[in-house]
Amino acid sequence: MSAGEAPAGKALSADEYAARHDAALDFETVCLAARQQYNLDQVEALQPAVVLEVGCGPELLSLQALARPHRLRQWVAVEPAARWADAARTAAANEPRLHVVHDYIEGAAQALGALWGDQPAADLVIVSGVIHETAEPEALLHAAVRWLAPGGHLLVSVPNALSFHRLLAVQMGLIEAPEVLSERNRLLGQPRVYRPEDLRETVAGLGLTEIRLDGYLFKPFTHAQMALLLPSLGERGVQGLIELGRQFPAQAAEIALVARR
Repeated sequence: MSAGEAPAGKALSADEYAARHDAALDFETVCLAARQQYNLDQVEALQPAVVLEVGCGPELLSLQALARPHRLRQWVAVEPAARWADAARTAAANEPRLHVVHDYIEGAAQALGALWGDQPAADLVIVSGVIHETAEPEALLHAAVRWLAPGGHLLVSVPNALSFHRLLAVQMGLIEAPEVLSERNRLLGQPRVYRPEDLRETVAGLGLTEIRLDGYLFKPFTHAQMALLLPSLGERGVQGLIELGRQFPAQAAEIALVARR
């Protein structure tokens, strides 16, 4: 192991991950907000009728999207963490267009088949902030894309290895390379951080056509350091960071790739 390099993250169960994630939110709340803003913009632009979301997490994108006036008629969330799946099911009790499957996407074929038969039915598959958390991202994506209808779109987002804060850490001599795992990566059992070319290569292996690669949220410092700055940043400062990340996607904290079947 090189100096300054954290060992690979230990694999966690979905429930262990959810508990650790929720206990250490701090600046992650801003990352979630930026991610949801971007995802909602894509739902608005693509106007899908049927959405498959892999990993709904603690903040339900589905409810925000279903509250908007567009043609959505079904949203299926596949979530392996019990606490997040239970919260989504509670929400679904008042929203008949929302269906929740408590499982990993790789094991959800029977439940999804009960909804859609054997035919791919999703106009949009969202895999947002997920693939960097698994040692087998290709298997996860193949299991998700199996349900993507011809002409449909895939949206995949991940933290960016070339985020400004990682590049700064390299220049300061704190880490040897921007893709080195951080303490937070290890805490959450995340085995990898993606460069833009890594994400492009992973999605290209699915046989889809890339539409674009975007960024959102400019993050100058670590999560812990940014959390200390939040009171002085305020709402306008946070939104400014979100917009700055969109203007400078190569150094944004998170990147998202949209591809079409």
